[in-house]
Amino acid sequence: MMCHVSVAMVTVATLAALMGCQAQEGGKCVDGNGQAGTCINIRSCQPQRELLQAVRENRAPPNGLRILRQSVCEIQSNGRLLVCCAQSTSTGTTTSASTGSGRDLLPKNCGRVDLTDRIIDGEDSPLLAWPWMALLRGTGRGQPASWFCGGVLINDRYVLTAAHCFNEHELEFVRLGEHTLSTVEDCQSGVCAPPPQDITAEQIIIHPQYKSSCRECNDIALLRLSTPVQLHPVHVLPICVPVDVVRDMGFSEADFQGKRAWAAGWGSTSRSPLRVTTPDTLQQVFLPIREDAVCPLLKRNYPDPRMVLCAGGDGKDTCRGDSGGPLQLSNRAETRRFVVGITSVGPEVCGRQNTQALYTNVHFYVQWILETLRP
Repeated sequence: MMCHVSVAMVTVATLAALMGCQAQEGGKCVDGNGQAGTCINIRSCQPQRELLQAVRENRAPPNGLRILRQSVCEIQSNGRLLVCCAQSTSTGTTTSASTGSGRDLLPKNCGRVDLTDRIIDGEDSPLLAWPWMALLRGTGRGQPASWFCGGVLINDRYVLTAAHCFNEHELEFVRLGEHTLSTVEDCQSGVCAPPPQDITAEQIIIHPQYKSSCRECNDIALLRLSTPVQLHPVHVLPICVPVDVVRDMGFSEADFQGKRAWAAGWGSTSRSPLRVTTPDTLQQVFLPIREDAVCPLLKRNYPDPRMVLCAGGDGKDTCRGDSGGPLQLSNRAETRRFVVGITSVGPEVCGRQNTQALYTNVHFYVQWILETLRP
């Protein structure tokens, strides 16, 4: 039997009607994300409790209701709903994720903006400007190893990037703390950075709904590093993730429109699609987030327009090789940087007037990010 349920009317009873029992309380089970867990009261499982609330408020990711349905493991005679709670996030464990569904794994010291001044419009970035930038190196289509995508550090074990980076490339390692590729020791104005860190990834976690509904949909991925990166007070730091935009940033997601955001990367600086010119030094560019006339056309295949942000349109742009890198906004107090977008889809010719690029909207996928992080 198939049925359609409005997310605005999701209740415990609705979930109970949609899902059969798969385990008894305290028993082993598998949740809607395919993770092993324990069947417990939903009130004791913060990830599932928060996801249920997000579904009710129509702010859950597209697969939120499916995850809930497939996580229900028992409906008791008193109406109490039991769900499969992943072991890494169950309140019965002693891990830091147990009280915050991954939020406790996001560092408080993130996204500092007091390190150095910035240079605008596609020039070399200062040495201390973007300490959370990551570079991905690997092979693809029988070609020699190269730097093929960017990413952004969100804690000492995870890098956020784009899912499409792995369509044609096999990852060898992730580099943190890089600035100028040709130099072993990067120095500016008498300040020298420690050597970059090359770390393999023990897990590449592609969003489970990547390419669902449209070819570019859900273009987001997490890399779990095989060992923690060695953080540095000024040269290697994580960026902030906007878990609660209003609380964390001081304004709503709707207020992104009209703001200018920083993008950074080592991608091509050539406007020609036939000639890739990669820079030696990390580049940065200041882009307007706005919905120009072309934006609705770019979003037309996405089932929810909030899945992506449109940025650019004034001749400045990200380009090939920048994929997976961050689009960054400051909070209202200008004290922290937040990753609000992940470079996803761009025009065939980079940086043309009246064209824009699409960036995966990180806030739209926060629930998935939090559920995926583990100690």
